[in-house]
Amino acid sequence: MGKEMNHSEKGKMFLKHCRKHPKDVLRLSKAAVLYGTTGVKARAGELARKEWEKQEKWANRDKIDIQGDKILFSVVMPVYNVDIKWLDKALQSVMDQTYPYWEVCIADDASTDGSVREYLSTIKDSRIKVHFSEENQGISGASNQAAKMAEGDYIILMDNDDEIAKNALMTLYKKLKKTKADVIYSDMDMIDAEGVHSSPLYKPDWSPELMLSQMYLGHLIAFKRGLFEQCGGFNSEYDGAQDYDLLLRMSELTNHIVHVPEVLYSWRMLPTSTAANADAKPYAQIAGKRAIQAHLDRVLGDGKAEVYETENLFVYDVRYSLDQMPLASIIIPTKDHVDDLAVALDSVFEKTTYPNYEIIILDNNSEQEETRQFFKEIQQEKINVKVVEAYYEFNWSKLNNHGMREANGDVFVFLNNDVKVIEPSWLDRLVEQAMQPNAGVVGGQLLYEDGTIQHAGVVIGMGGWADHVFKGMQPIHQGTPFVSPMVTRNVTACTGACMAISKEVIDKIGGFEERFIICGSDVEICIRAIQEGYRNVYIPQVQLYHYESKSRDSYIPEIDFELSDIMYMGYRKGGDPYYNKNLDINSCVPVVKKVQEIPKADAKRISIETIRELHFREETREKYRLNLVLPSLNTEHVFGGIATALKCFEAIGECLDCDTRVILIDAQMDEEAIAKYGKQYQIVDAKENSSAKHQIVSMVDRKYQTLPVSEKDQFMFTSWWSAYVIQNEYYEWVQRGHKNPNPFLYLIQDYEPGFYAWSSGYLLAESTYKCEFPQIAIFNSHELEEYVMAKGYHFLKTYCFDPVLNRVLGEEVQKLDQTVFKRKQILVYGRPSVERNAFKVLVESLKKWVSMQEDASSWTILSAGEMHPPVYLGEGMYLESVGKLTIEEYAKVLRESYAGVSLMVSPHPSYPPLEMSVFDVKVVTNGYRNKDISSFNENIVSVDNVSPMKIAQELKEICNNYHTLVPHKSVNKEYVNGIDPFPFIEELKKDILNDII
Repeated sequence: MGKEMNHSEKGKMFLKHCRKHPKDVLRLSKAAVLYGTTGVKARAGELARKEWEKQEKWANRDKIDIQGDKILFSVVMPVYNVDIKWLDKALQSVMDQTYPYWEVCIADDASTDGSVREYLSTIKDSRIKVHFSEENQGISGASNQAAKMAEGDYIILMDNDDEIAKNALMTLYKKLKKTKADVIYSDMDMIDAEGVHSSPLYKPDWSPELMLSQMYLGHLIAFKRGLFEQCGGFNSEYDGAQDYDLLLRMSELTNHIVHVPEVLYSWRMLPTSTAANADAKPYAQIAGKRAIQAHLDRVLGDGKAEVYETENLFVYDVRYSLDQMPLASIIIPTKDHVDDLAVALDSVFEKTTYPNYEIIILDNNSEQEETRQFFKEIQQEKINVKVVEAYYEFNWSKLNNHGMREANGDVFVFLNNDVKVIEPSWLDRLVEQAMQPNAGVVGGQLLYEDGTIQHAGVVIGMGGWADHVFKGMQPIHQGTPFVSPMVTRNVTACTGACMAISKEVIDKIGGFEERFIICGSDVEICIRAIQEGYRNVYIPQVQLYHYESKSRDSYIPEIDFELSDIMYMGYRKGGDPYYNKNLDINSCVPVVKKVQEIPKADAKRISIETIRELHFREETREKYRLNLVLPSLNTEHVFGGIATALKCFEAIGECLDCDTRVILIDAQMDEEAIAKYGKQYQIVDAKENSSAKHQIVSMVDRKYQTLPVSEKDQFMFTSWWSAYVIQNEYYEWVQRGHKNPNPFLYLIQDYEPGFYAWSSGYLLAESTYKCEFPQIAIFNSHELEEYVMAKGYHFLKTYCFDPVLNRVLGEEVQKLDQTVFKRKQILVYGRPSVERNAFKVLVESLKKWVSMQEDASSWTILSAGEMHPPVYLGEGMYLESVGKLTIEEYAKVLRESYAGVSLMVSPHPSYPPLEMSVFDVKVVTNGYRNKDISSFNENIVSVDNVSPMKIAQELKEICNNYHTLVPHKSVNKEYVNGIDPFPFIEELKKDILNDII
């Protein structure tokens, strides 16, 4: 503890502890009975110290959290005739902060209420600075005066009667250390005179179009002091909306504006505040409008846009002017359903005020004569209508791409055939918004026939996949717990039933993805627009009825689900940035989420089985036999080294056309393995002296069994313990008078002594390389051969081959299209029980990445290779194990993963990074001595300094360049095609024929 408690502090701590733990009071009475007054005092002191230590621990926790350079926050607070009660509560909420580095800068704007000056004059805390102005300057002048005293890195705006949460500054600090944001804001709620909280506002992430509709940032807001000074501070011309004006000017200088989705600020509801009464400051409405107009004039130029008031206070409507009226091409796919189509077209002709448009109708296999007649008549009647034959199987994406090729417009408007225009300005607004420099996809508000909302922006992840927020609600203004459906705002996606995209954007991002057949491609193109730096916009004044896809049934093909699953996963995992993670994602009506996630257990280590002796018995054989000693043949074990050893063994056996035997020493064959290998090999009991050409013998239960061995047997092994048990038995075998063994074939697939850091395991593994009997070494990479041979080991002869891709994986690579859909998914090779795979370093690297990666929560991190419990990575993120996958499952995960991490502390180039890289996964791996596989292809990053920070930085750089759709590049063809994987076999055959057979 930092210091000793005095009597007063001991008493306070004791009472505090008793309030929390009433049962300890009963225990105290026991102490009185047993030990008298002395015992009571001692026990009370013990409880007081316990509470004191908890308090100290809490304080120290904050100090531990504040790593590296601290951030000083300057809370700027203008004051004028505020009720002292509320001012005191506001200041107390700052003084109660768990984060210690703050100051409050108060400017009293010549309050006429003497009690305000009197109260401020009594403040003795050196962190609270007070300036008394002689003249009233207004809220902007007072705020600027307060800001002049600020010395902090960030300025925080706070009203003099509001409160902030105890963890507000600590939360901002942690977020700023991660993001280095220029501006940061949080969610907020209301607090009444009795201290009751209500009406939370859970905001979306930074939404420039929403900011032009209303000052949704509200509080808590913090920004860099340098940015404030660069902007020139507050402007008194916009008093009442001075924060709005300031933030709009800041947004002209930076878009690094970050949202903290937590309620950190409580706005006091008083009769004189806009929190309780929107009419309390009507001048703020006009000031807000002027602030927006000034911003638009600065950004776009005079006359390029105009802001209007709406029927809702503090909600604005921005309209954009166009120098010319670009041609809008309205594209409508249809099949029959003439009545619906006629309603849609009539509403367009009757309602639309925009003068320059054409309509492209895609006739997708219409069968009725009535339809053909309608098409003929409408083209004769309307010169701006063209019907295009699209006689192929229905594919929504293909039809709309076809329509764009037939269109002449500068803006493409995609429309269902079952809509009806309500608002005359619908097309004007779509076109003018779509033509703005940063606009991607623009959508409107679609209503059901009963007038309730069907679409007001798509939230990805809603309902499990994606759905329309506000669905089923009335199209009226409301502001809690989410923003209103009646304000223009940015969205992740819009529905394809009514969306507009400029030709310029289409030329940049491409058309609809035709691998989608019915649904999903409208959301996918929206995501692609965001990835290319555009903003998608929802405009509530673009209003149409939508009669909910009357022209087709509800069938959705499996491919649409598969592709959507890939595309949506990042949002389903991390949340839609234009929604809020505190809202229930399973409800289209915004409601606050109630269920909190429960942390999961961390990973556990697995022990390694010890070595058991294996014994021979003599047998007479006429024919040469090649023996392979393996730990197991069960499916969950036959990957990597075992799979390679088996393939090499079978290739040698086939080349020699000799008898072969597989000897299992660790795991009995399960039914699946028996069914699989029983076709090629005869499964023989170790007690038999079998003459079968190809055998499998189990020596797992070898305590009471011996293995039949003759002078014609030659042994091949790959793991050090399988080499050890054979070598060890031969030492005794020879001592008992038998001949020396034929040269062992030692398939060395890694430097196995290195698996055990200066231990018994190291010595045992290395002893197998120093065996006194002749050995032929076969290395599975040139890097490994160079590393091992440089250590001075002696072998009769050495051969080498380079790894090739598993045949099934190679076939899957060949199936990849020119572009591949990638999830926001990181695949790691995670084996906690295998030290050489550096699982702990891997976990620490991922923890660092989570703390650094701004959108970490939207990523899924999968661990393959070994089943283990989930590992908590911080900030609600987990490393989820999928265990040992089948080849087919593994191929699917490889196809869909965008990034990967695979570590191995050895000179051998491990297989997972190679496999990931040919599936277009950007993978971080590690170098080691002479191993550097970054030259294998451009998808591999090989780090030499294997620190968690370095790995996290490389992974962050990869993830920052994420795109849903990536081009597939055909690389490393010899590796992928796996032609002649063991080129040394013919030479080895000669050695065996000459020396043994």
